[in-house]
Amino acid sequence: MSKKRIVVAFVICFVLGLGIACQAKVSDGERLYVSSKTIEDYKTTITSEKEEIEKIKGLIAETQEKIEIYDAMATEQGADITFQTNLETDVQKYKIASGNQAVQGPGVEVTIDDGTRDLFYGEDVNNLLVHDMDIVMIINELHKSGAEAISVNGQRITPNTSITCSGYTVRINGEVYARPFRIKAIGDGKRMAAALVDPIGYGTSLKNWGVQFQVKLSDDIRIDAVSRAYTFKYMTKL
Repeated sequence: MSKKRIVVAFVICFVLGLGIACQAKVSDGERLYVSSKTIEDYKTTITSEKEEIEKIKGLIAETQEKIEIYDAMATEQGADITFQTNLETDVQKYKIASGNQAVQGPGVEVTIDDGTRDLFYGEDVNNLLVHDMDIVMIINELHKSGAEAISVNGQRITPNTSITCSGYTVRINGEVYARPFRIKAIGDGKRMAAALVDPIGYGTSLKNWGVQFQVKLSDDIRIDAVSRAYTFKYMTKL
């Protein structure tokens, strides 16, 4: 193959590759431009969710062990008092973990808001707006850093919490909230803050994009219980 043909082939491949990287086709045939920030967010979310799944598997195994211990205790004579005490302790612990009990303790307060800087030439304004994905990413970062309880604008975050985009607002547990978003977390404040402001932390990423981000330590974080109780219609004991 001649040098001229090689050069032409290279240019064609480069243009095609660039087009594929910058555009994504949707089902109706239209093209949707995806910002690099969105791609980075989804990559980080996938990694965080995989880690969260592993934690849940560990919790399931731990709970199963406790059930086996209780079954064994129930068959022993004179174990009623010990069994009841342990059961009451676990009920309180799981009540807190499920979000059905108001809690307090040391931790951090995080505030994120839309950016105010001028847009670069041709820049997408969405780069400066707070999205539902940004809130989810902050929550994941806090969970990874050992947060024991989290709330967003007063809404307690639980395994059943839903966070979705609703125009220029965000819907959390069915309630609509507008910016700014104040996230509270109870746990090791220094560890959680360090994770967010780390060079590869999501807080640093938001600041680099121009979104307003602030985190501060607090010795007295108070988080309310969930605003409504959850009922299970389809799930039963296996």
